[in-house]
Amino acid sequence: MSVGDLLARAEEVAKRFGQIIGRVDALEGVVVGEEGSEIAVSIPFEEYGRAGVKIGDLLGISTLMGAVVLARVASVEREHLASALGMRLAFAALQDPAGLATPARLVLEPLTECPADEWDPCEPSSVHTPVDPLSVVFRPGPEFLEKMLGLPEKGVPIGRLYAGGRELEVDVKVPESLLYQHMLIVGTTGSGKTVFMKNLALAILNEARGSTVVALDLQGDYLHMPLPPAVAMQPPYNPPGSITVVLPMSQSLIDSWRDSIWGHAGECLGEADYSLTDVKDQVAFAEAVGCGIARQFVEETYPGAHISEVKVEHEVRGGGEILIREMKGVVEAEGAKFDLRLLPWSLRFIEAYKDIPQIFPILSERVALLFPRIIERMRKTIEARRKGAPTTIYEFVENIDVIENVAKDMSLHPGQRDNVVRSLVTIAETGLLDASYTGEDVTAGPRRVRFGEPDYGSLGGLVVVDLRHLVERPAAASIVVYRVLSKIYEHKDRELERGQPRPTFLFIDEAHNYFPQARGREEFNKDVVESLINKITRLGRVRRIGVVFATHTPADLNDLIIQLTNTKVAFRSEEQVLERIGLKEAAAELVYAQNGVAVMKSYALRTHTLTIKGYPPMVKHRGHEGL
Repeated sequence: MSVGDLLARAEEVAKRFGQIIGRVDALEGVVVGEEGSEIAVSIPFEEYGRAGVKIGDLLGISTLMGAVVLARVASVEREHLASALGMRLAFAALQDPAGLATPARLVLEPLTECPADEWDPCEPSSVHTPVDPLSVVFRPGPEFLEKMLGLPEKGVPIGRLYAGGRELEVDVKVPESLLYQHMLIVGTTGSGKTVFMKNLALAILNEARGSTVVALDLQGDYLHMPLPPAVAMQPPYNPPGSITVVLPMSQSLIDSWRDSIWGHAGECLGEADYSLTDVKDQVAFAEAVGCGIARQFVEETYPGAHISEVKVEHEVRGGGEILIREMKGVVEAEGAKFDLRLLPWSLRFIEAYKDIPQIFPILSERVALLFPRIIERMRKTIEARRKGAPTTIYEFVENIDVIENVAKDMSLHPGQRDNVVRSLVTIAETGLLDASYTGEDVTAGPRRVRFGEPDYGSLGGLVVVDLRHLVERPAAASIVVYRVLSKIYEHKDRELERGQPRPTFLFIDEAHNYFPQARGREEFNKDVVESLINKITRLGRVRRIGVVFATHTPADLNDLIIQLTNTKVAFRSEEQVLERIGLKEAAAELVYAQNGVAVMKSYALRTHTLTIKGYPPMVKHRGHEGL
């Protein structure tokens, strides 16, 4: 085949995959090798002006040897005609625009290649084929980019390919299997991290059949997912038609809502001038209180919204004690209508004390091992003193002095004794254990309702753990997070024993709050933290648990998370943040990146890293109102 035939074939291939914009420079050497590659490309000025080539653009090369190459623009050189000719002209002559009509010189970095005549079965590889002068350079279409980058055809869409400072018409998808290898997302406030996570959660719910998404929500971002986006658009997925909310019922929350619950409960009774004061039946009292809590939650979370068809499920225990299990209703807000399932959450200390060491990481290692025995000894001592066994955390704290005798009997040193005392007091101060709502002014005597834990096996679809009221109380938030994650893992373990577990994805924002580094932390049980990380990541994979961690301060994040997340996604961040997660090379691109632009790094990517731009909000996001 003659050189002319080779050139003609290269042009035909280039036209097949894109639009020709230039050729590899014939006046400079071309180097493609293990010690560095440099491909110089000359583009006529007219084509340069039309194509608008930028640094970072992805271009294709059709070589004379029958291969197609994907390359990235590493640099762009422009030269005035006078400089090219070595002429010294007057300033007025230099201002003549005709002098700028010189070819643009690009330097390309080759990425991957495929043989053009074996395109369909080809698996792109690193570049081995020589790139001859006069090889044809073209701007590739979506099909070429998807193939040469090795982008999955199926999976969960996370954004569009981004190159040369612009968004391309190429959707980037993550296979469901990769999500079980876990993901870490970093980014400064306002960089697009939360929008990305909410869009990802919505895409998972639509693409991973039968999946459950559990979001730990400190700011109330995920609670708005059933609502449409503020900007008029047609997203690929609609907001979810239902949401399950796990609501930690701390005693402080109950006390702050007390009057509102009372008022809403009266409205729920449905008769004028009829209130909880008139309710004599304990079951009716519990149902009215549950309805009142649901209305107060909706009023606070979705201002101006209305909830109807409220149903309250409860459990009657021995001694007439009643636990409110869940509230269901239909919410109408901002033109949307969705089903709400509200699960009040609280722990009973006497039922959960054996698990406290696994959900409360400030117990020292030695005390954590002894804690159940310590509580049992304390219980017997208190029971003998008052002729009645204590059942609530508050009764243990009220009799905390018995720890002195228990410490002597069990040979605890003063530091261990103090650790027990501080831990019990801290647990009690969270208000998360033995919480109750009491109507003290009911004429027939006080009515009391309590709260328990939900059936974790019943969770499905979008599940939000509402931690808004615990933002300023990290110990309380940690108890909820550790307990919920541990119980979800236990349920997935039982599912695995029965067969194929259903896919479950955990979204953990502000992950450094729950899984911190141990350094500089007093009374911090690193083993408890890392045991939970190992369970939900290493052991969670076979149980079809995928975890999406997010933080803006990875320096405070436990090293295990960085090691065990095989996909990293970085939005606008400082260089030291990027270095911490192994993306220092992306600093030039990300330090001043636009909102929504991120670099993804994963072993599953053909090029190891990829720049994307996340989709606009597919559901309501308060940070984008008015945009």
